[in-house]
Amino acid sequence: MPVIRHPEELPEQREPGWSRQVWAGAAAFGTPVPMEAARYRLAAGASADVPLGRQEALAFVIGGSGSARQGTEEFPLAAESLLWLAGCDGVTLMAGDGGLDVRAAESTGGEPVAAVCKAFAVAGLPHLTSTRDTRDRLDLVTESVPVSASRIRADRILYHPGDTAAAHYHTDCHHVFCVLAGSGLLYSGSQALRLEAGMSALVGPGEDHWFENDRQQEFSFVEFWAPPPADTVWTVAGDRCTWAPAG
Repeated sequence: MPVIRHPEELPEQREPGWSRQVWAGAAAFGTPVPMEAARYRLAAGASADVPLGRQEALAFVIGGSGSARQGTEEFPLAAESLLWLAGCDGVTLMAGDGGLDVRAAESTGGEPVAAVCKAFAVAGLPHLTSTRDTRDRLDLVTESVPVSASRIRADRILYHPGDTAAAHYHTDCHHVFCVLAGSGLLYSGSQALRLEAGMSALVGPGEDHWFENDRQQEFSFVEFWAPPPADTVWTVAGDRCTWAPAG
């Protein structure tokens, strides 16, 4: 059964100029999950130190702009840009004039990995469209993004009104969803669970699931797989999700 968390149920830390809210992980879901994710919101001109555990990690910019400092390197941050932070023990986020909204995530439980820090502007990330409906996908950490990730995968999905995914399950991974905007239904078995902006959800290995945007506004989320699925099983004959390059 999926685990659903509302914003008021998620641990939050508030500091002058910034806040951190845990969106995924054992502390959020109350069950072991081999990853963690948190939302960092910074006011204009503020900075925040993000601790990391030298695992595979990423920071994805939801809104605003600014920069990030890791060691002696500094990287620009803009909407839908990605910072890959494998093997790092932390990064400092610095907000520009319009503030900064970032989702940071990392794998957990493994040995430290080699240090690699890479920045990707949104134009440098694979942008795909569904061949099944009108969904929009931005790859963040996949086999198409050159970061050699083996413990975590991530993308950003946007469902337009009426879009649905094909029913499926993953045999060997935890699937985590962090809702950015709008409202949609998460189906699992005979259940239809309402997800809205600010909520997060966990679907465990072997649990069938799919989404529907039954509203007139766009519905979007960042999804994570930990570890990356070795196999995805589509449960309705002849119905599966496939993707093509956008544009």
